[in-house]
Amino acid sequence: ACNQVLYHLQERAIEHAVVPWCSKHGVAVVAYSPFGHDDFPRSNSKGGEALQAIAKHHGVSARQVALAFLTREPEVFAIPKASSAEHATENAAAGNLVLGADEIAALDRAFPRGPKPRSLPML
Repeated sequence: ACNQVLYHLQERAIEHAVVPWCSKHGVAVVAYSPFGHDDFPRSNSKGGEALQAIAKHHGVSARQVALAFLTREPEVFAIPKASSAEHATENAAAGNLVLGADEIAALDRAFPRGPKPRSLPML
């Protein structure tokens, strides 16, 4: 069993209650649209700059950093869209990226989860 929900850097509502509940009850969380819906942070935005700095440090892409951040909890998986074998390989390589506590904190500041919503957002 799993709970498939919208989850990306700019939409972190599930971190308030869904992820903790699923973790407590042994239910996987599957994040759909982990790069957002045509609104992945631009490299010159505050969040984009944070992603780029971390990506440069690790020699990976900003999207790989985003996936590593979103899947940092063991019960959370992501299903990013891939339009080519190369893109799928790049996405999969994010599974090998381990972010440090300072990097997670930097991304948390750049993409705050915001207040607890009344309901979960969907596409």
